[in-house]
Amino acid sequence: MVRFLLLIVLLTPIFLFGQRADSIATTQLEKPHHINYWVSTPLTIGLGVLAARRADLIRSKDPIPRERLNALNPEDVNGFDRWATKLDIDNRSRALFFSDYMQNFGQSSPLLLMFWKKYRRNVLDIGLMYLEAQTLQGLIYGYSPWGPASTDRLRPFAYYRDVEIERRTDGNERNSTYSGHVSTTTTGFFFVAKIIDDYNPDLTGGQRTLLYTGALVPSLISGYFRIRALKHFPSDTALGLVMGAISGWVVPEIHHKWAKRHRSRLAATPIYGNGAAGAALSLHF
Repeated sequence: MVRFLLLIVLLTPIFLFGQRADSIATTQLEKPHHINYWVSTPLTIGLGVLAARRADLIRSKDPIPRERLNALNPEDVNGFDRWATKLDIDNRSRALFFSDYMQNFGQSSPLLLMFWKKYRRNVLDIGLMYLEAQTLQGLIYGYSPWGPASTDRLRPFAYYRDVEIERRTDGNERNSTYSGHVSTTTTGFFFVAKIIDDYNPDLTGGQRTLLYTGALVPSLISGYFRIRALKHFPSDTALGLVMGAISGWVVPEIHHKWAKRHRSRLAATPIYGNGAAGAALSLHF
């Protein structure tokens, strides 16, 4: 039931808006994004390797000293985040499952666009942009000053004294800030929303609000499950959501702006006069 509802949340904006642009001139819809494959492809691969290596370093942090764990006090956590230290640990495994499911769903969500011809005919453009978006997300996660490589915040799980000390000392428990799961998930959903937005320029403000709300809801659900799984504090998931939304939105927007700047148009204007006929050609680019 949960999976069905999540699927409906994502598909509703597509069903509502996916066909609206069919009445618009084809020339306006075929290439709403401009991509230079000779630049984007090697750049994405190179930066993706850097992001992957950084993620490996983040996951291999030194174990947490037992003295530090013994000194932890939930009351020292700020009021907004404190409730994450007082959850039922018996529900952790189920929450972990759903949080992983949400990440997989979010990562694969752009595939849903392929049900529509107008997106499918530009599958290479959309696919490469999505790789760029996830690469940007990985770079922000790995290299930003507010990511886990630069911060050392213990996960809520470390505060639960009923758990074996050996499990709490794992170096990966240092990576609470910020949530990579939520960031990755949100990148996928917001990327889908942005692509639909760009391919349907006649959407009203209210329709766009509904579209991006449809992307926001499953991202919030992902954050909730990460908290229930004792992996992150609420502020960690909120920051991950913001970073993911930026990554998923800004990459298509850059290519959309680029398309507007590089769009060319050849026009022929008939000329008649003095018994002669001809044509004037004009090229705008």
